[in-house]
Amino acid sequence: MDGILLALHGAMVTEFCEDGEGELLERLRAVVGPDMPIAIVLDHHGNVTRKMCELANIIVSYKTYPHLDMRECGRHASAILHRTMKGEIRPRTLRVHRPMLEEVNCGRTDVGPMVDRIVKSIAYEKEPGVFAVSIPGSPKPIFARSDRRSR
Repeated sequence: MDGILLALHGAMVTEFCEDGEGELLERLRAVVGPDMPIAIVLDHHGNVTRKMCELANIIVSYKTYPHLDMRECGRHASAILHRTMKGEIRPRTLRVHRPMLEEVNCGRTDVGPMVDRIVKSIAYEKEPGVFAVSIPGSPKPIFARSDRRSR
């Protein structure tokens, strides 16, 4: 294997821990090691933990709610993963945690304040060295950036 792409939700809870995705990624890392690139795609309402960001090289969340872009986000994550496996880029995940600004219905992306935030996140993805910007649920941006420029 050269890389791993997982479609997760982002809010998994088990009987023994509250961060199911973080636990899954930790167990996966124990098997594949620290150098295997891992990309994950998350639901727009996922709870992105520090552990998930430390263990996944690439995190892409849906940009739409209702979720109309699931396939597009999977393709976006796989394109970043493909470039990583080819050695063109070395993405790392950065997490910026902000307090919740809206309740869930205001998180809609077809009306209301999230429309502008999503437009800005898409524009930021066009900046050099920025591969993905996700705003899961309440505004907690996740950035997939390179620690070196593309060749």
